[in-house]
Amino acid sequence: MNNYTLCLYTAQFPYGLGEQFIETEITYLAQAFERVVIIPAAAEGTPRPLPANVEVRMIDYSGYSTVKGLRYVGFWIRHCINDVRRSTNKRLAISTLLRVGYQASVLHSFLKSNQLLGKALHYTYWFNEQSTLLAIIKEKKMIDRFISRAHGFDLYEERNFFGYIPFRKLQLHYVSKLYLIAADGLDYMQEKYPAYKNKYEVSHLGVEQKHPFEAKVNHSDTYTLVSCSRMVDIKRVYLIVEALAQIKNIPIHWVHFGNGPLFAEIKRLSQKLLPLSIEAELKGHVDNIEIFNYYRNCQPDCFINVSSTEGLPVSIMEALSFGIPVVATNVGGTSEIVNNLTGKLIPSDSSGTFIANAIINIFKTHSRSSKQRSKIRDFWHQNFNARNNYSTFTSIISNEKTL
Repeated sequence: MNNYTLCLYTAQFPYGLGEQFIETEITYLAQAFERVVIIPAAAEGTPRPLPANVEVRMIDYSGYSTVKGLRYVGFWIRHCINDVRRSTNKRLAISTLLRVGYQASVLHSFLKSNQLLGKALHYTYWFNEQSTLLAIIKEKKMIDRFISRAHGFDLYEERNFFGYIPFRKLQLHYVSKLYLIAADGLDYMQEKYPAYKNKYEVSHLGVEQKHPFEAKVNHSDTYTLVSCSRMVDIKRVYLIVEALAQIKNIPIHWVHFGNGPLFAEIKRLSQKLLPLSIEAELKGHVDNIEIFNYYRNCQPDCFINVSSTEGLPVSIMEALSFGIPVVATNVGGTSEIVNNLTGKLIPSDSSGTFIANAIINIFKTHSRSSKQRSKIRDFWHQNFNARNNYSTFTSIISNEKTL
């Protein structure tokens, strides 16, 4: 442990239900730094338990006015001119620019009053608005360095409503190191922003597996298919229903973990399309510990993810840690975790019939083989074990020579 303070900027963690993967990483960060200060952008709900040396601080960004925004304009704005030019609403773009300038001044005042400008490392978990604020503060030489992870929506610009991510060049110019969670993200950034390639590095996320592994298989006549995601458009859970509707002669118990705005629609679709041989169990939001207990005790035959876009899915890492084979669409960094050994990678535009055939193939080749499940578990251990990945990551970022 070094005597630096780590300032970790999150969307909501430790509040809310999202960003579950930080629950694992925060333990390793707390071991590497004397003090960790979490600064969430929003806070709703009950905070989750944290290590003893981790505290949570909120910042009030209210009170903005155009005059206050103008006070913080500086050389940093030259990196944002193209963002204003390409915007279809120039007034809104300029207003946004002034607002982030004001918010950067508020953040700077907070950091100064809490002695977080000196021996502190600033780490944005998402490469987004909080990174913009730190870039402005760094341009003014008020902090020495900040680092960031980049995942999916905060990385791939085509996912953004405007087709680009505002202030990206400002962020890239001043970020000290950008850690991509997948090699696909590294390739994307090297092609799109080659001038900053020396700042890019791949650092995989990981999941823990605290229970001894037993390569058990399901001996039931009914196959168990599991999925775990929010029920939102990009997760395309409806495709799972359409695929299962094509399987008439194999009894299947499909269990989905996760809630969302499309829950009722997926439930109606399941009742309408699925044959009697398919039982759908939509569990809604479930704590991770309950999901893991289900994986361990029920030995699901296959995990499925048919998203239209991804970073590198933690839900798939979790399934592999239990030796569960996976069917998944080839989007984002998914090809780095799903292969012929761990399951079946399918095209992103796969039809319900194609997905159904992939599921059946996994049932026949992977699901009921203890040897295959052991190989899947070994792949997880070598590539996505949290102990290995987060120990390496925290060792790098806490190294005195890099601070």
